[in-house]
Order: sequence, then C-alpha cells, then structure tokens
Amino acid sequence: MRFRWVVLALATIMQLGVSLPQQTPAAIGPVITPALHLSRAELGLLTSAIWGGMLLGMLPFGLLVDRIGERWVVGGGALAVAGVLTLAAQTNSFLPLFLLLWPAAIAASSGSPGGTRALTLWFPPRERGLAMGVRQTGVTAAGILVALTLPRLASTYGWPAAFHAVALGVVVLVAVFVIGYREPPAARAVAAGEEFRLRDLARNRTFLAATGFGFVFMGALGSAVTYTAVTLHESAHLGVVEAGFVLALVQLGGTIGRIGWGVVSDRLGRRAPVMVLNGGLAVLVCLGAAWLVRPGVPAVVLGGLFLLVGLSTMGWNALYITLAAEVTEHRAATVVGAGTMVNFAGMLLITPVFGAVADAAHSYAPAWVALAAWCALGTVLATRIRERRGTHAVRVPAA
Repeated sequence: MRFRWVVLALATIMQLGVSLPQQTPAAIGPVITPALHLSRAELGLLTSAIWGGMLLGMLPFGLLVDRIGERWVVGGGALAVAGVLTLAAQTNSFLPLFLLLWPAAIAASSGSPGGTRALTLWFPPRERGLAMGVRQTGVTAAGILVALTLPRLASTYGWPAAFHAVALGVVVLVAVFVIGYREPPAARAVAAGEEFRLRDLARNRTFLAATGFGFVFMGALGSAVTYTAVTLHESAHLGVVEAGFVLALVQLGGTIGRIGWGVVSDRLGRRAPVMVLNGGLAVLVCLGAAWLVRPGVPAVVLGGLFLLVGLSTMGWNALYITLAAEVTEHRAATVVGAGTMVNFAGMLLITPVFGAVADAAHSYAPAWVALAAWCALGTVLATRIRERRGTHAVRVPAA
C-alpha cells in the first residue's frame, strides 16, 4: 500500500497540468482585456467558457474512466487540450477565442474524475480527506504558477505566448501520470460487481445538499479567481505584476484550505461542519474585499485579505469531492463527474454575473457584496448535509 503515496504524487502532478488552462484568462486579464478590447463581462465569459466546457465533460469522462480506467482517458484529453489551445492562440477577437475555449475545457475535464477514482481506490476513508486535499492543491499550484509567470510573459511577448506555454505544460505534466500510474489489482473486479444507477443520486439528501453547496461556491471560486487581479488593478491601482502576485496569494490560500480543511475533516470524521465554517469565513472576507480594496490600503493588508479569500472560496473543493466520492466508492468517477457537472454550472452562471454587476455599478465593491450574500446561501445549504459520525460512507438508497 506504500504505492498509494506515489499515486497521490502522480495525481497531484496530473491535476496541476489539466488545471493550467482554467487559470489562464484570469492571470492575463489585465493584458488580454485591452488587447482584445474586452468588457468586464466578456472577461468573465472567457473563464465561464472554461468552466462550461468542464461542466459538459465531467459526467461523460466520469463514466468513461469508470469503464476503461484513468490513464488513457486523461492522456488523450491532455493532447486534445494542447491542440485546441494552440489554435486559440491564433485568434484576435473575443468570439473565436470564447468558442475555442469550450472544447479545450471539455478535454481538460478528464482529469478530475480520473484523479478522484485513483485516490478513492488507493486510500482508506481515514486518509481520504487529506489525500483529496493534497491532490486538489494541483489546481491552486497551477494558479500560483500561472499568476507568477504568465502576466510577465504576456506583457513581454503578447497574450498568445501564454497560451502556447500552457499547452506545452499540460502535455508534459499529464504524461508523468500516464507513464507512472497503475490500478490496484482488484479494482476492476469490485467495480464490476456493484450495481449503481445515476438516478439514485436524486434521492440522496446528503448528495443533493452537498452539491447545492458546491454549485454556490463554484460560482464564488470562479468570481474570485477571475476578478481578483482586475479588481486590484482598477480599484487599488496595483500594477499588472503586483496584482498577479496577490492572485498567487489567493491560490496559496486555496492550497492551505484544501489540505487544512481535509485534515480537520479527517480528524472529525465528518465533512459538513468544516464546510459550514469555510462558508462563514467566505462571507466575511468578501465583505472585506468590498470595503478595503481602494488606493492607499497597505499591500500587506490586501495580501492577507486575499489569502483568506482564496482559503474560503477555493479551500472547500476537496471536502466536496471527498464527500461525493464516498457516496459509492467504486463508482467514484461517475458520482464526482455528475456532482461536479452541477457545480460547474454555478461557475458558468455566476462568474459573468459578478462582472455584469461591476459594469452596471462602475465599481467592483457592489459585486463583492453580492458575492458575500451568495456565499451565505451556500453556507445555509451546508447545514443541511447529514453524515453518520465516524464513517465517511454515504450510501445511495437501493432502487
């Protein structure tokens, strides 16, 4: 079973690779917005195209991973991502770029159900929250990487150079997983013997409440990642590189949250109370962003604030994935694919709404207040999640 830690490292590297495209429009927002003459809402729509494509791909790839395994599904997806991003780098206006980001994201969505199934098969429940949290740091590590490198690359060589770099990174990092991963010997036999139907999820109250929470907080995550840099650039007058550095702190906060919340939930034997705590923090820091992002506020205050923005709007993700995967462990990719598909709908819908509110108000402050209210709704939903203390298995009722 020591190989499970190798699997965790491989899954984290793979997650980093497939997450690079998700973070790219936000990281180069201050460069690509004037280059393509984008409005705030259009910048949000570029990110929404990525989340929308992942929404469409999650369930089909989850079914495919459970049927034929992770390696070739994820590897094929990475090659498709790289090819489409290379085409996207040739565009010179909003609409063709927007349309090409959809298939790129559909292909990238192979990574989430693939990595989830791998960890669910290799890790026992008492370690699963930590394992999922570490794997999900691949998402935030990708965010840190692109926030620290792509703004300077795009400013120097133009925004298409950022897309070319991301395409190369996806292929190289996913190849590490494809080459190194193997399944537990009994995985296929156990999965084949377990009856499962998607419609049974509609009767599982824990799954429904948790997925409602995920829907709300995916919208918060998308808004925070997409608009942090431009909020700081336009409202606090930070430079492009400085705003990118604060965006990296958001990603660092998400990394801390995904590991930290996972460890706490493993110790408690429950995920829901930690999700409630995370939600309450998100409400407070979004209100803080509305109040504090203005000229003259010390950079250390803004950095600390947005570290907490990342911890709360991004740190919850591994808790949801762990809870969903435990609905039925040997169909983990399918269940996570179904739930995450719903979650990404929240990101697709809410991210451009944040931008539209900012456009209408000619200020980002009202948009952050609205986001705080949205997070409060998700926190209420988290209080409706019911778990059995001391065990993480939440079974789907029999048909």
